[in-house]
Amino acid sequence: MAHPELLPRDGPLLFQRPDDPVPSTSIPWRRRLAEYNHGGGNPERLLDAAHLYSPGIYQDLLGHVGKESFFILSAGWGLVRSSFLLPDYDITFSSQAEPPKRRNERDVFCDFNHLDEAEVSTQDTIYFFGGKDYLSLYYRLAHHLSGRKVIYFAARSIPQHGAFEYLQYGGRGTNWHYRCARDFVDGRVPR
Repeated sequence: MAHPELLPRDGPLLFQRPDDPVPSTSIPWRRRLAEYNHGGGNPERLLDAAHLYSPGIYQDLLGHVGKESFFILSAGWGLVRSSFLLPDYDITFSSQAEPPKRRNERDVFCDFNHLDEAEVSTQDTIYFFGGKDYLSLYYRLAHHLSGRKVIYFAARSIPQHGAFEYLQYGGRGTNWHYRCARDFVDGRVPR
């Protein structure tokens, strides 16, 4: 949860932020998750980021670009590799979500940035498919990367940053970015 303090504390579920400490320790969940991913094995049966999300376009993009080139921008965890193991979580930037689930731009999280480890070169192009609510985090995590950085957008206007290139996508409505990603895979959008 983005704001577990808004939820009841009694009951069988423990609601916490990714940077809260694991109970009875001083280790944040984020560090515990990084250690879990480096430990080998998966006794908790977490899902890799590419398979945690249900829309089929995630699998299609994964097949199109390959797991080494596919990253997911998560409101809970940051910019993670597609193979990074994640627990099921419920944090979003979407203004449509309820306040306990919604992360605001001013909320401080120690986000992962696996693109920093990916050795992006000036010859590479990074494509972003996502709603404008996610742009602030994406700008913060990707502005310094080498190479061409393309953002597809459907809104009439979005906040722009000089380090990025913008391509207008004609589709609108809820989840337009899934349709845009499908058109990308099928070669129907400019690159």
